[in-house]
Amino acid sequence: MAQRLRLSSNKTGLVLQKSIKEGVRVKHLMRLNLILGLWLKVSPFVLLLLNPRAFRLLWEDFMLVIGIATFSLCRLSSRRVAALADGLVGALGLITLINPILYHYFNVKVAAWNNLAVGSVVFLLAIYQDRKDSESSR
Repeated sequence: MAQRLRLSSNKTGLVLQKSIKEGVRVKHLMRLNLILGLWLKVSPFVLLLLNPRAFRLLWEDFMLVIGIATFSLCRLSSRRVAALADGLVGALGLITLINPILYHYFNVKVAAWNNLAVGSVVFLLAIYQDRKDSESSR
């Protein structure tokens, strides 16, 4: 009987450790999205040093960064809005990804590659996190 009790408490401890590790992983992914959002905020000024036309093209990143950073912070602070926040961050990442196509600024390669890289990473992280959340809820 005592051996069974130890075994069941050990299994519970493993489940608890696994959920704590997943929670830490979620926070790391959302912090990465937050950092990428903040990079979008400062990237026009940094890329201005490389190409003066980049600043004029990256104006919409200021609007996107508000959404990405806000919903990443919401995701970090509450699990209740996880699905909504992941969906909105994913949508904003997709918009960032397709901005060079929408605004036709592939001739300014620095600005285009910046949006393609940041948008794809934000989008993929949001999809990955949403998928992990749906698997853990089953």
